[in-house]
Amino acid sequence: MINKNGFTMVEITLAITLILFLALLVVPNLIDMGDDSKERMYESKIEIALSGAYKYGRENIDKLSENCTSVTIGSLINQGYISGDDDSGYNLIDPITDESMNNVAICVYYIDREIRVSVQ
Repeated sequence: MINKNGFTMVEITLAITLILFLALLVVPNLIDMGDDSKERMYESKIEIALSGAYKYGRENIDKLSENCTSVTIGSLINQGYISGDDDSGYNLIDPITDESMNNVAICVYYIDREIRVSVQ
């Protein structure tokens, strides 16, 4: 008569091996998902800043030329063209580095009767 009250070492080893194998497949994908979402959040914030710089250019068209008129994200926040996203409301935070993006410069141009913006 065989006693079947517990699991054998082979069964336990196979179960642990299977769990570890599944973890090796899942964990890297979860980490990549976090990095991808931070990158998308960063790109979204840059688009918001470019939109604010475009508004700045429309309201200050007489100051623009074909050369770069540099405006920082911090000055766009201070002038009310975009909103900050930290507790103070005066900083745009980079989701990748958790540092302020206020010193990022954006070029605003007036070329061919058109306002153009780009990140420096």
